[in-house]
Amino acid sequence: MAIPFVIQVASSWKTMEFWGLILYLLLTITLLQTLHSILKPTRTKSKLPPGPTPLPVIGNLLKLSNKPHKSMAELAETHGPIMSLKLGQITAVVISSPALAKEVLQKQDLAFSFRTIPNALQAYDQHKYSALWLPVSDRWRSLRKSVE
Repeated sequence: MAIPFVIQVASSWKTMEFWGLILYLLLTITLLQTLHSILKPTRTKSKLPPGPTPLPVIGNLLKLSNKPHKSMAELAETHGPIMSLKLGQITAVVISSPALAKEVLQKQDLAFSFRTIPNALQAYDQHKYSALWLPVSDRWRSLRKSVE
C-alpha cells in the first residue's frame, strides 16, 4: 500500500495545481517586498539631493518622456536645479543650472572625477596600469604626460 501512495505524491509534483501554488507564492512574496520597499520609512538621511520618488525596479524612468530635456526641465521646476533620479537601478544626479554646473565641473572637479572600474579589469588588476582608470594622482599625471 505504501508504493501507490509514493507514486501518487511523486506524480502530484507535475500537476498544474502544484505549479499554480508555486506561482501564487512567488507573486505574493514579490508583492510583499514591493509594498515593503514603498512603505518603509527611510531612517537614514540620504546624502543625495531631493528628487521624485522612484518606483521599484524602474525608478523614475516613467517621468521621462520621448523628449528628456523637457521632462528634466519640468522636474527641475519642481525639485530645484540639482536633483537625483533613479534610472532603473542607477542613481543619477542631474544639474540643470549653469552656475551649479560650473561649480561642479570646474571648481569641484577632483571630488566628482571618480571613474567606475569594470569588474573585468578589476579581476585581472588591469585598472592599476591604465591612465583611463586610475584616480587623479602623481602616477596618473605621469602616465598622462607619456601619452601626450
